Amino acid sequence: LEDLPVVAAEFASARHQLGTLGSGNHFMEVQQGSDGHVWLMVHSGSRNLGYQVANVYNKLAMRMAERGGTRSLPAKWQLDYLPLDSEDGQRYLREMHYCVAFARANRREMMAVMQEIVAGLSGNANFGGAIDVAHNYAAMERHFDREVCVHRKGAIRAGLGEAGIIPGSQGSSSYIVRGLGKSDAFSSCSHGAGRVMGRKEAQRQLDLDEELRKLKRLNVVHGMRSRKDLDEAPGAYKDISQVMANQKDLVEIEVELQPLAVVKG
Repeated sequence: LEDLPVVAAEFASARHQLGTLGSGNHFMEVQQGSDGHVWLMVHSGSRNLGYQVANVYNKLAMRMAERGGTRSLPAKWQLDYLPLDSEDGQRYLREMHYCVAFARANRREMMAVMQEIVAGLSGNANFGGAIDVAHNYAAMERHFDREVCVHRKGAIRAGLGEAGIIPGSQGSSSYIVRGLGKSDAFSSCSHGAGRVMGRKEAQRQLDLDEELRKLKRLNVVHGMRSRKDLDEAPGAYKDISQVMANQKDLVEIEVELQPLAVVKG
């Protein structure tokens, strides 16, 4: 870890977060697939480790932009950059890739627990292979005959024939998809439905009883109990079916998944 200073500083606390869900839109879900199988899905990431790495290097990029006068966009947008060929830029890439691997290990730990629970309850469960995708990272790829750094924030890679996951909200469908490798989209597609309103706005505007009725009609087991939980209510998100229709040139749907039980972070 000597060449990963932020990871090294956070390593002790990060070890205790491995296998934990986190808050916000992170979830564990049991789903009924259109293929006749029951699916288990985990949405979580690199926890505080990833946040700290992003925060440190974002501040570094902001200081460099201020000193060098290279900022061309408002500072509040947080779109300053580190040159790829710089020592700081290369160090950030190494730390970011570590966080991507940490997130994968984190999901794997939680999935193992979910499988253990299901196997214990069913007494006879056979599990297929896992699909694991990241939706917040940067990668060096070749597009339009050039080597470029593709940033995917709230997006996943959807290369030709590549498997992907597009989750909805806790009251809507999720999808297992196959990428179509659309070059104009840098072989990418959306990560999920996307929000139609912010967290605080959802807590103020959504009707708790109506959101609870939506989940009850779907027979979804959930943990939404009070107005503070409305930030992750179905009404806070876009219509996932419309989102999928809008990106039919980016992916094809292989399996549609209906929620059965949801654990939110």
